[in-house]
Amino acid sequence: MQEKNTFFVIPARRDSKGFPFKNRILLEYTTKQIPTELQEKTIVTTNDDEIIKKLSESKISIIKRDERLCLDDANIRDVMVDVINKFHMKTNDIIVMLYLTSPDRVFSDIKKILDYFLTNNLKTLTCCIEPKTHPYLCLYQKDDGRGEQIIKHDLYRRQDYPPCIELRHFVCIFEVSEIKKLNKNMYNDDTFFYKIDNDLDIDNEDELKKYLENNLR
Repeated sequence: MQEKNTFFVIPARRDSKGFPFKNRILLEYTTKQIPTELQEKTIVTTNDDEIIKKLSESKISIIKRDERLCLDDANIRDVMVDVINKFHMKTNDIIVMLYLTSPDRVFSDIKKILDYFLTNNLKTLTCCIEPKTHPYLCLYQKDDGRGEQIIKHDLYRRQDYPPCIELRHFVCIFEVSEIKKLNKNMYNDDTFFYKIDNDLDIDNEDELKKYLENNLR
């Protein structure tokens, strides 16, 4: 049996559509959580020369991402395929994908989830939270102002609603052999959803400013 390697992969595109250069600010929050002895198994995929320069003296590997994988219609699965191919990863290798939008994630969080993945012989895992709003309460709003149910139902009592979860890419883990089976949000019908309490997911400048203000006091 081939030896199995675990790689920590951090996507850090230069131009975030919602918040340009967000990843330059958030990068350090994730990289500083990677223990020194694991930095050689850590990969940052980016098209940002500033990020490349910042990491050039570390043990972290850098992939200069092709511009076609930096367009607004590019998806993270294709980015991971690019990483797999460029690093010649084996099919039984494991990728732990760490988005930069969870700056308060610490390595003990990552290790706990990775240990669960390995102990239970999973092939693909991502995180989830309890949603603040059940999708049965959500509607499309039409141009004329009227609403239409997103999920058709006729249930009134909330206790009759089916349990649901909300996707959260706090930590996403998968075996390389599974990459083509995953959808563009990095899960499939066999994915295990690991429930977490942390619902911080920074996606715009206001959220980042609030986080920085609360943590620099």
